[in-house]
This record gives sequence, structure tokens and C-alpha cells, in this order.
Amino acid sequence: MITTTGPIEADARLRAKNQITVPAAIVRALGAAPDDVLAFEADPAKPGVAHVRLMPRSYAGSLTGVFGTTEEFLAFLKEEHDTWGE
Repeated sequence: MITTTGPIEADARLRAKNQITVPAAIVRALGAAPDDVLAFEADPAKPGVAHVRLMPRSYAGSLTGVFGTTEEFLAFLKEEHDTWGE
């Protein structure tokens, strides 16, 4: 993590398919690493402004089993998808 007393600013160009490369200074400031998930938040009432935060890795798998077993969940999804054509 970077130790600084002020905000860190960096530019990134939006590429084809809405891809960006997160600048190294921002990655360091977030304490992010490859395969981390970044959450972006934008408010239409504030055009041109977005916030990004690092999602804690502890969330991964934290809801396992909440919706039953994997097989039960997949069966439920299949039933739901089958109703879409109605």
C-alpha cells in the first residue's frame, strides 16, 4: 500500500469492449493483486464520476450452501430458464 497524504490520480484509456488497464499507482493504493475483483459504482446524478473499491477475498464462497446443494441450485435455474419461453 502506498503511504501518501493526498489523493492519487492516474489516467487510463477506455479500450474496445470497455476494457481498461488499471494504472499501477492505483493498484498499489488499493492493495490489489492479480485476480482480485474491483467493484465500480457510478451515480447517474453525478455524470463523469465513478468510485472503485477492492472486494474482499473473504467474500469468495461465503454463501456456499445458502441456496442448497450445487445440484439443487442448477435444477432450480433450469426450471426458471424453462419458464422464460412462456
